[in-house]
Amino acid sequence: MMIVKMINCLFANFCILVTFLFFSGMLSKKFAVTGRSTSKLLSVGIGLLFGLFGMILMKYSFPVGQGSYANLRHLTIVIVSAYIGWVPAIICAAVLALSRVLFYGLMYSSVSASVSLLLIGLCCSWISTLRWSRMRMVMVGNLIGMGISFTTLATNLGNLETVMEFFPMQLGVTLAAGLAVYCVAEYIQRSNDLYTQLEVRAATDYLTNLNNLHQFHRHLDTEMARAERHGASLSLLVIDIDHFKNINDTYGHPAGDAVLKQLARRLCNHSRSYDIVSRNGGEEFTILLPDCPLQQAQKAGERIRAAVANDRFLLPSGKKVQLTVSIGAASYPENIQDADGDLLSQYADKALYAAKNSGRNKVCAADTYADG
Repeated sequence: MMIVKMINCLFANFCILVTFLFFSGMLSKKFAVTGRSTSKLLSVGIGLLFGLFGMILMKYSFPVGQGSYANLRHLTIVIVSAYIGWVPAIICAAVLALSRVLFYGLMYSSVSASVSLLLIGLCCSWISTLRWSRMRMVMVGNLIGMGISFTTLATNLGNLETVMEFFPMQLGVTLAAGLAVYCVAEYIQRSNDLYTQLEVRAATDYLTNLNNLHQFHRHLDTEMARAERHGASLSLLVIDIDHFKNINDTYGHPAGDAVLKQLARRLCNHSRSYDIVSRNGGEEFTILLPDCPLQQAQKAGERIRAAVANDRFLLPSGKKVQLTVSIGAASYPENIQDADGDLLSQYADKALYAAKNSGRNKVCAADTYADG
């Protein structure tokens, strides 16, 4: 009867743990958790969260002896160490060790169980630093956890025969649960990775890896709202390659693609770290310049124009060609009074056409010609 109750308890633990994993997967998608590249502050939060999950599992424990309980709480340490790293593993183990004493009192069995949780945390943290696959980390961490638990149970109960009446079954169920939890965690990880890739592809130009037109409009709306809220300037440069069609017609589309990619790199190199560079389609690029009035935007545009004109672009054939660009500049609130991103784009486009119509290889500002 005790074996049946223990299996039911561990199965309930498994179901709760899987639910926790799906919930954690949703949070990791929302907060862009990136595995071992996760920031230290976010790692601390994850450790506390998994510690909370382990505390809930402890509430669904089944007593297997005086002061000893069976559950899957150690798997929270194993999983978080394998997928995030040693920082959340240590924090999770510390939370569980403290809660074990708080839940069941300051007695020998509670203290020894707390020590065993800290040992599991230390071991899993060490394993997380090794160049092992996540599956190997989970399985080895689970085995070490069960080994430490066996030693703790034998010490607490003081009777090895009593422990062996239920531990083999507990070990089998726990190892099977660990493998199943690993499979669920891998599924969630792959789903989140795929979601991230789709998000990046939806927002990124396939050729230059700059923001695409859709992402440009999102940034434009966000920055315009911020500029209006803080009373700041927002400038926009619209950049177009002069006579780009001649490159494609003379050297072929691969040459045109090479030029676009090189120009994208040059635009990024000649922009501030917080400027937003996009490819809006074809040979047209844009740069959003937050906290930048029109005069500064014109100077930035002139630096870019000169840098492109004085440089050479390498084609796949090995030939180097010279290019020029025309640039239109507009600024809020100097050119437009309303915080309207579409209107700012229209003014910058008109400035670009003015630059092209007046001989190309120029920077024109909206206020030099635009109708009021």
